[in-house]
Amino acid sequence: MPINGFGLMLLVAFLAGNWLVARLARRETVSVTMVQDLALWMFLGGVLGGRTLYMWENTVGWDDFFGKFLLLNQGGLILYGGYGGAIIGMLAGWWLRHQKQPIHPLRLLDLYAPAGALGVALGRVGCLLNGCCYGQVVPDQAPTMAIHYPLSAAARFDLTAQGMQSPAGFLIDPERYPQAVVLAVEPGAGADALHPGDLIVQAQGREIPTVTELSALLLNEWSQDAFRGVSDLSVRVRRGEEVLDLSIRPVTPGLHPAQLYEVVSMVLLCLVLVAYLPVRARVGQSIALFFLLYGAHRFLNELLRSDPRPIGLENNVSVFLGLFGLMLWVLCALVGPKAHLEHPG
Repeated sequence: MPINGFGLMLLVAFLAGNWLVARLARRETVSVTMVQDLALWMFLGGVLGGRTLYMWENTVGWDDFFGKFLLLNQGGLILYGGYGGAIIGMLAGWWLRHQKQPIHPLRLLDLYAPAGALGVALGRVGCLLNGCCYGQVVPDQAPTMAIHYPLSAAARFDLTAQGMQSPAGFLIDPERYPQAVVLAVEPGAGADALHPGDLIVQAQGREIPTVTELSALLLNEWSQDAFRGVSDLSVRVRRGEEVLDLSIRPVTPGLHPAQLYEVVSMVLLCLVLVAYLPVRARVGQSIALFFLLYGAHRFLNELLRSDPRPIGLENNVSVFLGLFGLMLWVLCALVGPKAHLEHPG
């Protein structure tokens, strides 16, 4: 069975978050067994919540919804749905198993806030490995790093559909249709071995009698599991009197590494929350700060993202999450129980 990068990082995020919340629980004199038990409830609730929101946004009809709900190997989790599901899962676990414990639920959420930020940081590494949640094209001479995605990445298909790049780093001469004759090669797109005028007669070992077969290979078949992770395109071309076997590695234009921006931001947020937790005045202010700062970060990071998703939903939730965090912090400051007087769990 193939091990997918996103699934692996999801597991690493859960283990790392569980380790961190256990350490914080000891420091806050809260039962480690309880927080680890609730972490499992949060994990399951988060997966269900993230999947539910994704299916709600991307399926038509209840048959489609339930028929594909469990196909997690095909991708499809939305972070905000995961947040909601995780909180519901934690509260459900606390109500069913630990409500007799002398501890306020907001105090538990305070403990999970730094672990949540750490989990998002590791999860975004999974997004980078998966090729999703990518950024916009980096302008020439921009003082930032850029990521070029390969043939099998979602970014390549999306940018091709938008007309922002050719399918594989070169253009076909329409005047030579139906033959697949190279018209031009995109500079820096990884197809420099091809020359204008080359007639493509084979690709990946199959005959290319017309452009139709080449388009079907690059735009349809390459999205299937058989080509998952395949970055090289082998072609046989007729160049004048010569027949040449070439291997090219087409890539997308340089894109903002929006996933890595969030990794850095979330690591910093995790450190801030770890430092803030023991000095907060009121219970609930740590999770409120998490909502506030993550909402602000996510709103700004969305300005650099370019992947197809419910953009309006993402941006609106970011705004509301930040405002909710601010109001929750103020509310806890006014009427919340004092953190240093809270009865230990």
